[in-house]
Amino acid sequence: MKLSKAGFTLMELLVYMAIVGIVVVIAGEAFSNSTKFRIRTDNMVRATQEAENVGMVFREDVSQMGAKSSQEAGLANGGAFYGVKFSEANAKIYMDPDNIDAGKKDSSSFLLKKDDDDFSDLTIRRLRYDDNGYYQAIEEVRWYVVNKTLKRSCRILEVADGVTIEESDPCAENASPVDMASGVTIFNVEAASPGVKEEMAQLFPPDNTDEFRLVPRVGDANYVNFKAVNSMGSEINGGSEITLSGFTSNYVNSDDPAVGGINTLNPNVNQAVAIKSETGAGVWNGLCDQYGKMTLQPDMVYEISFDVLSVNDDDKSLMFVPGTDHMSVGFRKVATGDFAKVNDKVILPDFLFFPPLDATRGSGKRSMRFTVPEVVENVCLAFTFACYSPLVSQGQIRIGDLKVQQVATANYKFNGFDPEFGNNKREKKNVKALKLRLQVSRGAKNGGKGETGDVDLIVATPSNGPRD
Repeated sequence: MKLSKAGFTLMELLVYMAIVGIVVVIAGEAFSNSTKFRIRTDNMVRATQEAENVGMVFREDVSQMGAKSSQEAGLANGGAFYGVKFSEANAKIYMDPDNIDAGKKDSSSFLLKKDDDDFSDLTIRRLRYDDNGYYQAIEEVRWYVVNKTLKRSCRILEVADGVTIEESDPCAENASPVDMASGVTIFNVEAASPGVKEEMAQLFPPDNTDEFRLVPRVGDANYVNFKAVNSMGSEINGGSEITLSGFTSNYVNSDDPAVGGINTLNPNVNQAVAIKSETGAGVWNGLCDQYGKMTLQPDMVYEISFDVLSVNDDDKSLMFVPGTDHMSVGFRKVATGDFAKVNDKVILPDFLFFPPLDATRGSGKRSMRFTVPEVVENVCLAFTFACYSPLVSQGQIRIGDLKVQQVATANYKFNGFDPEFGNNKREKKNVKALKLRLQVSRGAKNGGKGETGDVDLIVATPSNGPRD
């Protein structure tokens, strides 16, 4: 038997090596491209995630800009015992409200400018609250860019009595700025044009009417009856204007110091719940449930507005003492008569307002804007009064043009308004939204941008300005 001695010829071997070489080159190129794609994808994901995380913190900061209403902790004399009040410290929420130079008065709560590299530099002021919604401090937060690194710094302007700022607090005196993102290629903040007429969807009174009725709350502990009448003197009919009177005093006039003075142990409160203009009879929560309840949605901006009308020269309401007597407006749950709460924490506190402090000034529009963190169902608007000074309970309060409206924030206009230019500073108080454009780059080489993550968002600032 003859064995075959056939093998690879030189030509076959050369062809085989060429084929193997081509396969190796193709495989190597595919592996290289796969690695580059994986790195690019990783850089893109990291940049996008970082930009989105920064956007969330930025939104939380800016949405609270100018927040002024606060609920005070602890016990105190007068109206403070009941709850919500304004603090004198809150004047520091404004940037420069007392400037006497024409065009330079600034009652806003933000400062917005550009640095030498065309990055925005934003400073805002706001209240700090504890977990129960009590006022703790006034913060000033700044967002700015240094060497393409976005930084956030914070400092305390004023601290409430009894509150201690820990050394580890990010707003403590010696705290360092926090690096929020590196590789920032765009950080642009723009203010919405002030004075743009916003579209409103009226929630109360329903059916876009102008008439309403205020029903005194009775039947609950410490809530005492008083009078609420329309312009014709009727207590069972509504109208476009309601006069409140017959308030209960928590001041005991007596020469005996053991008896006289302010009743802070068990104070009496007057509260009136707003319903539509109906003549129905019944207790306040039944009428509220039938004629006045509302549902508030998160991420929406709402506005409470009403007129506090002028009174006579000798009306005792002119003796109102700020910080002692209490007048506020807010929402109460139909089922409980209490504030809207989550885990026993108030999420929608009242807004304080003042009556005219003399017969010729102080009357006019009161306007408060707010948002809620989650759905708030079955609530009615309520006015709350607690009188502690000797005479104010003998006065009257006239409420007109009462409305609760949802603001169409999509109507904000961004057309290059410069809030720091000339007389524009006076208009900053009317800015109700800021727009952020942020771009973060990863994997940049040879002067390129690399892979980028982008965030574009509009943040409503309902509390900016002195009206809220």
